[in-house]
Amino acid sequence: MSFCPTTERDLADGTGPAPALRAAGARLTLGSDSHAVIDLFEEMRAVELDERLATRTRGHFTAATLLEAATTTGHGSLGWDDAGAIAVGHRADLVVLDTASPRTAGTGADEHTAVFAATAGDVRRVMTDGVWRFTGDPGEVAAVGQRLDRVIAQVWEGVG
Repeated sequence: MSFCPTTERDLADGTGPAPALRAAGARLTLGSDSHAVIDLFEEMRAVELDERLATRTRGHFTAATLLEAATTTGHGSLGWDDAGAIAVGHRADLVVLDTASPRTAGTGADEHTAVFAATAGDVRRVMTDGVWRFTGDPGEVAAVGQRLDRVIAQVWEGVG
């Protein structure tokens, strides 16, 4: 099962049947496809928090389960069985978080921090296939935003 909870939230579609599907043996995979929010950390958090709202109880999904859904099972759903885990023979795909930001300070610097406190704004470095793609330079972030603005403007020009 693949979920993009922020998209469902934005569209007012409700929450997906994640607990029932998990109970039936489906593996949770998370994505982020919303035009309103692109933040896999928020997607992880939303699965548990949406269930809390729906049921008024806590503890539906552990931080470890949600982190796995965003990494190992997420990569597996794309056919990349050699990614999503730190292991010999796997791709070196890593994300380095700032564990001392205003959102993450004092949260334990563990999987709970990644799932329940961090946001995309806490990402400091990104490595894919063993190559650092983002090294924390604020200029890199600005450049990405500027490129996105140009591409989006081109798309809109083609639509109109």
